[in-house]
Amino acid sequence: MTQMKKSTQGTATATVPSNIALLKYWGKSDENHQIPANDSLSMTLKNAVTTTSATVLPNAMGDRFELNGEERDLHAPANSKILKHLSVLREHLHGLETPYLSIESQNHFPTGCGIASSASGFGALTLAAVGAWTQAHSIEELAQHGLSLQRLAHLARLGSGSAGRSFWGGYVHWEKVDEACSLSPMFSADYWPLADIIMIISKEEKKISSSAGHRSAWTSPLFRPRLSGIPAKLNALKLFIRDRQFTALGALIEQEALDMHAVMLSSTPPAKYIDEQTGELLAWVREQRQLGKLPAYFTLDAGPNIHLICEVQNAAAVTAYLAKHLPHVTLLADETGTGPTLHWESETFDQNNSHQNTRGEP
Repeated sequence: MTQMKKSTQGTATATVPSNIALLKYWGKSDENHQIPANDSLSMTLKNAVTTTSATVLPNAMGDRFELNGEERDLHAPANSKILKHLSVLREHLHGLETPYLSIESQNHFPTGCGIASSASGFGALTLAAVGAWTQAHSIEELAQHGLSLQRLAHLARLGSGSAGRSFWGGYVHWEKVDEACSLSPMFSADYWPLADIIMIISKEEKKISSSAGHRSAWTSPLFRPRLSGIPAKLNALKLFIRDRQFTALGALIEQEALDMHAVMLSSTPPAKYIDEQTGELLAWVREQRQLGKLPAYFTLDAGPNIHLICEVQNAAAVTAYLAKHLPHVTLLADETGTGPTLHWESETFDQNNSHQNTRGEP
């Protein structure tokens, strides 16, 4: 009896976390190559993640993309960054076959409202697409294809600058070096786990994109003074994390967030991401902390939603206090995370078109 020939297809599924910058990246020195104007330092999150699956489409005429269960037209202006990033990936992976893909993505937190969904989104898109093209069963296996974590992070960065920081757990340093940049983990997730209670003020997509805000940053009279102060802030943050100095860390991240938003508001045109409700809540957080009732410090990205950073042992009490006094605010509980995952689910076909699914190890 002749053995039937079999062919294998499958799906690569990547889960990539968002991250919250403690030292902010705002402004680009080279927009085309996503080179930041300054160093940044972030904490990788655990629960605010994007899960993206990619499957090769044999003989297809183009890629397809689905977000949160909704089919998206990749040629529509709103989705142009996704189509462009797939093109960029193919350009950088020119030695690898990169057929068209069917991509399904799910954000496990609100999209486009300033909680760095682009970081996790473009990170997961990059990892899933590369996984589908290589049929790699894990991140470790990708390294055997010459796709190290460092290279994957830089590929993701080309889609969204902050995405590169999500490829490691714990605390990550994105360094601007002359006309280039480098990404490296600074402290692991278990070195000093912190909690991040995200206060959702608005789930609406922001009216001014981060890309537009980065461009206008250079017009602010506060932009260059902020840049000059970045090295001292970075050194201080490294020290505070190393020595687990929570109060000092909290005070600095609050000041840093307000400094960035001052640049945004003083740009031409101004990029206003904080609304009246956010401003009132920031003042309330400080007041409650001074009263000894809320051991947490705030930070914000380019949006109205607030990240409250606290020590893990205080997370339950902080969450309960917020729920009691701010019942109208949606809370998302998060903490320091360990980074991305990739797994492969194969589908083996025989000549009778029957198939068998074999799930790869995560």
